[in-house]
Amino acid sequence: MSDGTRLRQSWYDALNDAEAQFRQLLTSCSSSEWKHVSLSGDTSAPSGKGKSRASAAPELADVVVHRKPSKLGDYVYRAILEVPIVDDSASLDSWKAIFMTPEIRQDWDPAVEGAQLVEMIDQTTRIVKTNYTIGWPANPRDAVTISRLFHDTSNIIDISTSLPRSPDEPAYLRPSPPYVRSSVKLFAWCVQHIQPPQQNMQPAEQLKRKLSGSARMRITCFWQHDLRAIWNFGSSSTICQQLCTMMVGLYKAVKKRGTRVPTLMSYGYGVSIERIRFQLDREALTVEYAIHPEDEDHLSQSTENAQGLDVGSVRERRQLTRSIEYALPSVEGWDVQVSTRASSEKLEQLPWTTSATRKFSSPPSSPSAIKSLDFAVFRISHASLPDENSILKVKVVLELSGPSSGIRLNGLPQSIQRIEERDPSSFIVPQQILQDVTSIADLSLQSSSSISSANSTTSTASKSAPARPPLLRTLTERSAAADKSIFSRVKRSYIYFSSLMQEPEAKWKRTTEARGVSITQLDSIDPTLVVYRAEATFVGLGLWDLYGALASPGARVYFDKQHEDAVLLEDVNELTELWHFKTKPAWPVNGRDAVLLKTVYKSPTTIHVFSFSADELHLFPNIPPAEPNVIRTQVDLQGWAIEALSPNTTQLTLLEQSDPKGWSNKASIPQQMINAVAGVGEFTIKCGGPPVVTRLSGARTNDVRYDHERGTFRIEYEGSEGRRMTSPTAAEDTIGDSSISGSTPTIECELRCDIDTWASSLDIVIDPPPQNISCLRRHRLSAGGGGLWLTLGHDALFTHDERLLAIVRRGPITSSKDKGTVMVNGARVTVDVEELPEQEIKALSKRKRIKPPRIPLDQPPVMSVIRRRREEWDADGTNVASSPNPDTASTEVAVSSLWPAAPRFSSPLSNFFTTAMEQATMTTQQAVAAISPSMATGDDATPSSSKPPMQHVLEALSWIRDMHTQSTSEGWTLVSDKGLSVHRKLSSEMSPTIPIHKGEKVIEGVAAEEVASVVTSYDCRKQWDDRFDSATVLENFGAKSHTAFVVSKSNFPFRDRGFYLSSVMARARLPSAQSDTDASEGDLPQDTRNVIFCVSASFNPESVASFSPEKYNPYALPIGRMFVDGWMLETLDPYTTENFAIPSTRCTRIVAVDYAGSIPTAVNSLINSSLPRAVLAVETYVKNMAPLPTIRLPTSALVLADKKNEEAPSSFSWKLLSRDENRTLISSNFDPAARVYSGSLLLTLPSHPRSTYKPEEITPKPAKIALNPLSPDVRSSNNAGILPPFNSVSSPTRDRSSSSASVQSHSNDRLRSSTSSAFTIKGEVKYSGDLLVAEYVVDSKLYPEGYDVQIRSRNRDNAKYIPLQVPEDPAQTSQVLPIAYAVYTVPSSPLHSSGLNADRPPRHLLRLTLPTAQYQISTVQDPLTEKTHSAPPKPQWLLDLQDKGVIVEVEVKPAASVAKRNKIVKIDGGDVAVATEKESLTSLGRDELQDDRVSKMSLLFRTSEEGETLPDDLKAPIAIADHLLNPVVISLPSTDGEDVNEDEGKVHRTDEPDESAIQVPDKSVTQSQVAATSTGRFLSFLNSYPLSRLASSAPWASATVATVVAVAPSSVVSTPSGSSLSGNSAKLPEPLGDADQPAPSVSLSGVRSAVSTSYPLSTVIIIALIAFLIGSLLRSLLSPADFIYVATDIKEAEEAGAGWREIRRLLEVKYIVGGWDFQIAVVRRH
Repeated sequence: MSDGTRLRQSWYDALNDAEAQFRQLLTSCSSSEWKHVSLSGDTSAPSGKGKSRASAAPELADVVVHRKPSKLGDYVYRAILEVPIVDDSASLDSWKAIFMTPEIRQDWDPAVEGAQLVEMIDQTTRIVKTNYTIGWPANPRDAVTISRLFHDTSNIIDISTSLPRSPDEPAYLRPSPPYVRSSVKLFAWCVQHIQPPQQNMQPAEQLKRKLSGSARMRITCFWQHDLRAIWNFGSSSTICQQLCTMMVGLYKAVKKRGTRVPTLMSYGYGVSIERIRFQLDREALTVEYAIHPEDEDHLSQSTENAQGLDVGSVRERRQLTRSIEYALPSVEGWDVQVSTRASSEKLEQLPWTTSATRKFSSPPSSPSAIKSLDFAVFRISHASLPDENSILKVKVVLELSGPSSGIRLNGLPQSIQRIEERDPSSFIVPQQILQDVTSIADLSLQSSSSISSANSTTSTASKSAPARPPLLRTLTERSAAADKSIFSRVKRSYIYFSSLMQEPEAKWKRTTEARGVSITQLDSIDPTLVVYRAEATFVGLGLWDLYGALASPGARVYFDKQHEDAVLLEDVNELTELWHFKTKPAWPVNGRDAVLLKTVYKSPTTIHVFSFSADELHLFPNIPPAEPNVIRTQVDLQGWAIEALSPNTTQLTLLEQSDPKGWSNKASIPQQMINAVAGVGEFTIKCGGPPVVTRLSGARTNDVRYDHERGTFRIEYEGSEGRRMTSPTAAEDTIGDSSISGSTPTIECELRCDIDTWASSLDIVIDPPPQNISCLRRHRLSAGGGGLWLTLGHDALFTHDERLLAIVRRGPITSSKDKGTVMVNGARVTVDVEELPEQEIKALSKRKRIKPPRIPLDQPPVMSVIRRRREEWDADGTNVASSPNPDTASTEVAVSSLWPAAPRFSSPLSNFFTTAMEQATMTTQQAVAAISPSMATGDDATPSSSKPPMQHVLEALSWIRDMHTQSTSEGWTLVSDKGLSVHRKLSSEMSPTIPIHKGEKVIEGVAAEEVASVVTSYDCRKQWDDRFDSATVLENFGAKSHTAFVVSKSNFPFRDRGFYLSSVMARARLPSAQSDTDASEGDLPQDTRNVIFCVSASFNPESVASFSPEKYNPYALPIGRMFVDGWMLETLDPYTTENFAIPSTRCTRIVAVDYAGSIPTAVNSLINSSLPRAVLAVETYVKNMAPLPTIRLPTSALVLADKKNEEAPSSFSWKLLSRDENRTLISSNFDPAARVYSGSLLLTLPSHPRSTYKPEEITPKPAKIALNPLSPDVRSSNNAGILPPFNSVSSPTRDRSSSSASVQSHSNDRLRSSTSSAFTIKGEVKYSGDLLVAEYVVDSKLYPEGYDVQIRSRNRDNAKYIPLQVPEDPAQTSQVLPIAYAVYTVPSSPLHSSGLNADRPPRHLLRLTLPTAQYQISTVQDPLTEKTHSAPPKPQWLLDLQDKGVIVEVEVKPAASVAKRNKIVKIDGGDVAVATEKESLTSLGRDELQDDRVSKMSLLFRTSEEGETLPDDLKAPIAIADHLLNPVVISLPSTDGEDVNEDEGKVHRTDEPDESAIQVPDKSVTQSQVAATSTGRFLSFLNSYPLSRLASSAPWASATVATVVAVAPSSVVSTPSGSSLSGNSAKLPEPLGDADQPAPSVSLSGVRSAVSTSYPLSTVIIIALIAFLIGSLLRSLLSPADFIYVATDIKEAEEAGAGWREIRRLLEVKYIVGGWDFQIAVVRRH
């Protein structure tokens, strides 16, 4: 085994040879061998060229391309572009950064799919692997190159060449099928700064050229690439277009990314670079390296010389021992994250230091030098390791961090020192290659060879070069005309096939569907054109597995019993083959055969296999004649399309247009297509993908056989000189002897085997044995193609006329170690395994299905990329020319003033003092950054006061819905993945400063409704939320929509924060992610998902100014802002591929909160990142507790019916459509400690209903029960009739919607309600039913001992609102309604956690009803007795219900402990029998028992119609916490013109107020009240500890918000003291008075006197003592004044008339240094 020295030496030799070739090409730049290549098919200049020239942007026509023949028979291309130096692209540091970052190459090279750095040998030498798009539809190409970069002050050279093949090469350099390893003989760049000649110019001419900016930059590229293919990828003009696009793209990439790319500048001994990656989306450079014991003293001089290290480089590496340096452009800000890991904690905590310096350049010594880019050098130095066996792993991430400049290390600012840099050209000796470049800098592009060759290229080539060798070679040596005819037929057939694949879905009509295969027929006006299409999707199969089953004719015997044989007649070329297929006869149908010309086109995600009949004997003489009794089928097109929807899901499509001839007609074709498509899928699922030949180069296939029963694959091939791998451009002009070759011709056969399903091990026999063999195994989900890829190589010279045979068989398995082994001719072969991280495997397995675009595969995608980029550049050039860039000057000013230089001192003491000050400054900056508050400014400081509270939460709900519908990961950055993945994203719609954090997890075994009840319950939240302290509900709007003051805990030493939150709970039906764009309206129910949104958002405190902050915020907590706090709960579809329990809920929390005040940015971000992790706490809490009691009617949520597919208008308003006119939910609470549920609702009954009760509201009327409303025991009399007979009334037709039903629009609801009839669908009379009051669902598992239900009802007062606090007066809580009740058993459902176990206690349904049916009987006259039958008179409770409504309160609590074990259910103290499940189903039916009442939920939707932005139901609350109101507002004095009724508590105004007298309150009054209240508390200045900023500095940080009043100028009221005061008066807020009765007014002085606060005597004494101590301290700092006379001369001193100064000392510190005193004083002139 080699130690690697010889391998590295071969790499350096290849690089040295490339350098020598580059220097030879430089010296021959003026040779006549360089021929100009024109850009064919391109216009001379676009229409907007003049505009584009104004921006000095280069175009494709500016690139000059030449080519020169090489000794190997191919061409060397040279592309040159000269641009004026007018922008930042002139900096060579930007070019160096782009060249050193291979990941950016896909941005500027249209032929590159991706590139990555494989190994970094030293600072300037690197190994890069590049994947090219060139190669499809055969096989793509890749290359592994070694590159070296040279640079000085005016030149940059980057030379790359392919690594030579070696048996000792590492695994990552071996071929990786299906990519074919191409050979990059030379790929070199040279960027020069060209100065105009100054010798023979007059001074005036020199000045003119200098002013005109004639300094230019020349970009030169040498390109020599052997693609190792015979497939014609394009002519020289195509390569010319690619090179021109690449040159312009590189220039634009430097302009765009030159100052946004960090680079690894240098590193020293003891540092080993392991991995370098640059992420284009994040613009982040990740460097992973290891610190190992340095042994630079043992480094041999030969190794240094082999690496090309000069003395300066060796000295630099020794200076940077265990250190690494990065270059960071200073115009951008950078966020640096450094992390270490080691085998022990002690080793991991070894110290490391960082330093950042910026170099400001002195004037360059040479005039040709270019001003370097202003960048900062960031160095990381590590301490020495404790022993020789220790290794420290380090990971550094350098990411672009927004508009601000500077460097932040692990979140803390890093100071940057400025140092002076000398001109490197004054002390660095230029290398020889740089001297050669400088010597040709004055070479003019307008050479004679370049000019004259433009017109003589064609003639010279035709005279000096032989004819182009034919592209297609066969055994019969076809003529060029025959080859062209075959190629044209293949091209026409593929154009027809690709056009059919791109036909819209509307042109295909469905005919049949069976075995998972859908058959459609092309809807054509031509009746003779019959084209069928079969489609099927297979889950768990990869792209290459299906292709293996499809390309192996022997596999067809398994699923097609009529198939007889398939023989390969001729291998036409690398992509096309001629086959003869035969089918068995089946009486009375004769056997058939077909001769098909099959072609295969491949791409990374799609494979096209199309064939058609071939009957031209002059083109294919091997076609066998038709046999007797065998009919030859005419196949116009048979095309297969294999498309990868995801790594484990593949779609198979078959297009068929054929004529079976004979008696059989085309009607049998669909069934045959179903058998073929389904058979291929079933065979692959069961048996796996058979071995298949994916590439055969330098040879021709003679025979291919696959025997499925024996499990053997056999391929026989022989060498073909016409298929030797040559350069595609050398075929156009071959000069010299064709026998000249730089390498030995080889024959390569590439096989792909399914080693997971088809075989566990392989036994391969190859005759003759191959010279080399490589095996690569990928994971089945890998993007490069899963399975085992074998590449067999033979020397073409030794096997010229010999037959080559390869047999692949299943290997024997004797033990588990034999799995995955490959035996070739009895010897085990090393298998390279391409591993995938476990996290990436999970991500690939869950990747959503995306249908690839159906584009033609017959041409490489290079030209389409070129066209697309040219269009983008033309558009950008027009925009740039029309609008100049205004940011240049501001950027320069900002950059120049970012980091001021510290003053320099010369003495050692001064240097010591400066160093100490810098360290103290840096420490102070880090400390300040750690505690600097992140207070939002502008519109983000406080919510808008012009919006009602509910509008804020509805806007947040709309944003969350849109975000959840998109389901994209774009812009989300991973914060933490420990236990729960937390991502963050900055959204300007929510907040431009506070990022949004998101956490998501699937909770198994729990339904979304159960999680929603836990999330929305404040009492339960105290159990699972560590940061939740308390919540005080202020207003309630119904359906759990409310406003509240929520207190959240903060981190020590900061105080807790209060939040004014408005909350809403809504349900929505959203489209699935894969059906957002192409789902039709009919597919909506199948492609939608039910989501419950629980959203909260902050609102302005002025909206609840009528409440007293001292009552709900007694500690005057600082106020924060909750931008959004949303829970998205989605019950997963049980019929998915994921193996989740039923039911399961995807729980997502999105939160963005600003704790404001003095909380630093880092702490605020830490809190935000921890809030989404509450999903884990919710999961633990829900699984350890039974489901909570819930109210089903009235509904506790809204239905969000906003449609996502409609464009959102610029301004919209919210509409609320109430679908329940009788019931409104007021409150719903649950105490988890006592297991007590309490809820209240408002019940109303319109006196003149617009229609009869809907079926959902009707309860079957009890038989033979007449309720006397005046009977005292009516409640007990109803117990016997709780369960009515099933046949007592006819079952009304119910229109219910379950949880799986779609949300209907409000127009449909109106239509349903308006078309109610007095008869059922069966024609029976529809009887009126009792009014359904409420429905509650109680899980008996929560109450194993039983439960007790208390029902109370009271009449509603005539007040505007309903008090949330339950009155304690028993008279007010008496029973006023004769409510009947019944308890049913709800059958188990798979959509609820109760359906998981069969023995789980059931759920109960508590239904409350009112006997209203007997009072709704119409007056009828009996025709026989002539008696009039009418309804009994309405009782008082019914009149009250119709007049003002009744409040019903229900409480569920555990039953008292009893001796018997049976569960008991009590209602109002009496035992109630629970109907069994069978009785419940008989009485109500399954639909009624499981109906979740979505159809009764109010409909919330957005509209662009003009009107109020918010509905009235969400503006005025239905209930408020009256006990929290300001006492001034409640006890208002009477005024003239008002009559106060103390008994009823109403205020009657005798006259209407003048609207013109109502004015807006003075802002100063409100602010003064706020100040008075906030400063009135004891030691209120400590509210925002630590004292970095007072709490009052926040715009709305004070919790004591004064009452906002509206004043009327002409009111005179009486104060409590009895004195009359006139002035501005205050009007009651709207929720506190009747709408028709304006509230009385009160003077501001009265408000001030009412809100005055008294303090105890102890508090006053303590405050007085503190004031005395502070005064004494201040007094001790003052000293008597000193008077000093200041005189300028002797005469002025003698006069003594002026010049006196009075100095009063403020601060004095005596005896500082040497008898000196330190004083701070003020001076007064006399």
